[in-house]
Amino acid sequence: MSPGTATSWTCDGCAVSVSRIDGESAPLPAGWESSVEGRFCLACSRTRAAEAALDSAPRDSTRDERVKLRRVALIEFEVRRVPELPDSAIARACRSSAAAVAATRRRIGAPEPDALSPRRRAAQAVSR
Repeated sequence: MSPGTATSWTCDGCAVSVSRIDGESAPLPAGWESSVEGRFCLACSRTRAAEAALDSAPRDSTRDERVKLRRVALIEFEVRRVPELPDSAIARACRSSAAAVAATRRRIGAPEPDALSPRRRAAQAVSR
């Protein structure tokens, strides 16, 4: 679903509203998603991903199993949302480890991010 532009965007999950100070129309804010269920800010999108994983958990799941399911769902969400980010950046956003992000990336078949920053790549090109 293509959201287009609007003078104000409101999250259907938490009702936070964003707009430009000059009142001009703007596209959907970065990090927001628009779907048939509505428009959601990044925080609500993360919550929805975690809740979907928990909803699919067996009824007799232990607390630790549910915590792990939630963590994996958040990592998957972030890897799918911004696959170009390094594992360490996704790990910080999910309060997890870079190793857990790398394992999730391999499990879902997401491409590995380029480990070199543009600045470092440019420096290597100059030194060759």
